[in-house]
Amino acid sequence: AGMELNMDGLDEEKEVCDGRVVPPQDEDEL
Repeated sequence: AGMELNMDGLDEEKEVCDGRVVPPQDEDEL
C-alpha cells in the first residue's frame, strides 16, 4: 500500500499489476 494506490480504480489493477495479494483492509484504510 502506498501513494500509488490512492486511486480507487487501481484497487483491482494493483492486485494484478503488483503481482502480490494484498488484503482489502490495507486499501480500505487508505
